[in-house]
Amino acid sequence: MALLPPTPSKHKGIVVICVVSLVLFVVAAIYGDHGLVHLLRMRGEQRDLERTAFDLQQQNEHLRERIRRLHSDDSYIEKLARERLGLVKKHEVLYRVGPPTPAAARPIK
Repeated sequence: MALLPPTPSKHKGIVVICVVSLVLFVVAAIYGDHGLVHLLRMRGEQRDLERTAFDLQQQNEHLRERIRRLHSDDSYIEKLARERLGLVKKHEVLYRVGPPTPAAARPIK
């Protein structure tokens, strides 16, 4: 028992063309130049760019803070001079400890 009456033979060609057109439209909507696949790829690229922008903003803020400290914080400048340049204050003695001598270089008794 069919729910719909059989289609006349003169309309079968129109139905086939409509079905083929619908299938082509769906394929174009998914894989076309501006289709679903392209949309998903663009969303992933946008997410990556937003992450990069956030990281760069954090880095800029860190650099601004460092510049501010270099302009106004004498103890920060002193700390950098001691760490990076090895500078010492007047009347300070700097001790440098080297690595221990290897066992092969010691005389055996």
